[in-house]
Amino acid sequence: MSEEISKENVTGIVLCGGRGSRLNGQDKPLLQLDDLRIIDHIVERMSGQASAVIVSCSRNVAIYEALHTSIAIDRELNQGPLAGLCEAFDQVTTEWALTTPGDTPFLSHSLLDLLRSQAEKQGIAVPLVNGVRQNLNLLLNRERRQQLGEFHKAGGQAVKHWLDQAHIESIDLTAFAEGFFNINTQSDLDSARSKLATSSA
Repeated sequence: MSEEISKENVTGIVLCGGRGSRLNGQDKPLLQLDDLRIIDHIVERMSGQASAVIVSCSRNVAIYEALHTSIAIDRELNQGPLAGLCEAFDQVTTEWALTTPGDTPFLSHSLLDLLRSQAEKQGIAVPLVNGVRQNLNLLLNRERRQQLGEFHKAGGQAVKHWLDQAHIESIDLTAFAEGFFNINTQSDLDSARSKLATSSA
């Protein structure tokens, strides 16, 4: 049986290995929002829910190291976020891991609480927002991490395929959609900046 889910027994993982193809190749987590970068917003929010935070990245490693988080270098370039997740899993010593993409600056401060009950039932929780499963926002225990890692070693290429194969039931968090807003385009970035400017006015 998995240990109780609490901040002390959770490691946060932020996936920062994307290519930023729709933003001219920019490293999205390092883009500025107000006086902070996207990654700064995420680490601050994740740190309130996890005893430690690991950043999985494939470039700008020295910049991420300056965050004073642990670093997992994604050595399987252009293989997608599953490879980066598995690199980070190797460093997790807690029973639970809470994961998020590195382009979600409004990550909910309560994500751990929102996912807890579902994770306790099946060893993993994944949100569904407006009918779309958020495949990289996971709360999963040691056993489920091992299963996902084995899927990757066997040639699996995407988290979504493993979730389908393992028949993982998602939890509807549409009411908390803002926390899953991710930045893919310049328009998304402009919207995020506008939102922060309005909230701080």
